[in-house]
Amino acid sequence: MVTDLMTKPAHDDGILSEWLEEAVEVGARAAERGRVSTQIPALSEVTPSRFGMAVATTDGQLVHSGDSAEPFSIQSLSKLFALCALLEHDPRSWAQVGWHPTNAHFNSVAELERSGGRPANPFVNAGALVVTDRLLERTGDAVSATLDLLRRGSPGRVVEVDQSVAMSEMIADHRNSALAHVLAEHGRLTCGIERLLAQYCQQCAIAADVQTVASAALFLADRTRSSTELTLSTVRRINAVLLTSGMYGAAGDIAYRIGLPAKSGIGGGVVAIMPGRGTVCVWSPPLDSDGNSAGGVAAIERFAELAGWSVF
Repeated sequence: MVTDLMTKPAHDDGILSEWLEEAVEVGARAAERGRVSTQIPALSEVTPSRFGMAVATTDGQLVHSGDSAEPFSIQSLSKLFALCALLEHDPRSWAQVGWHPTNAHFNSVAELERSGGRPANPFVNAGALVVTDRLLERTGDAVSATLDLLRRGSPGRVVEVDQSVAMSEMIADHRNSALAHVLAEHGRLTCGIERLLAQYCQQCAIAADVQTVASAALFLADRTRSSTELTLSTVRRINAVLLTSGMYGAAGDIAYRIGLPAKSGIGGGVVAIMPGRGTVCVWSPPLDSDGNSAGGVAAIERFAELAGWSVF
């Protein structure tokens, strides 16, 4: 018998907290095998042992542990919220960024050249630049539009751009600059490159804690209510692309091990979606060889095992 995800009974705060604490222990041990990113100078200064985890459920529960109130640089998690903000304005925007997985590195210039300047999906950097470009064109301020979506899903919480991280990112942003020039050469951009890169770096430098991110992403799990104007079919497509492309080259491994749509960022954040049930967000700065949070992936894997969360 097939059971609809929405009909499964909710778990009480106590059992969720027990599972959360066990997942945190597993994740903290796994984090010791990772390394903090040095790609952006400001991120290399973060204390490696920081660890926060939160679970938000569709029935209104929010449990959390560790450094769960500490804001962190969400980095590529912002790609997810920027995409959703754009799709609110124009669901046809998928055609501009694609939805296919790729084995290439997330900031590969060669892959973009081979594809004629059309990004594989919105979660590689080239695709995210196109999303920011279109969002900037439609709203006049892609950063504000992304912040608005985050704040709508987590009212009352502090979500803002960390300007020191944004500046650090701008200084070290040579690869994204190259991608933007290739996109412009192929006619994929509508805004000026300098303005686009400034917006993109500020967007990636948004800081929020795991409670905020888990709550803000809940619209991707809840089929009965939403803080966005996205249609159900659009939400399904977003989750599908998260599953196949949200964790870069490790997406297949994450689908095999965990079975949840997920998105990572080099700031050490990971957010995963269980349609019909809830969301989980972890912040643990040390990254594995794929560029995903070593502790975050391990913690989500253990929590999913305990809670029985999987789309399969």
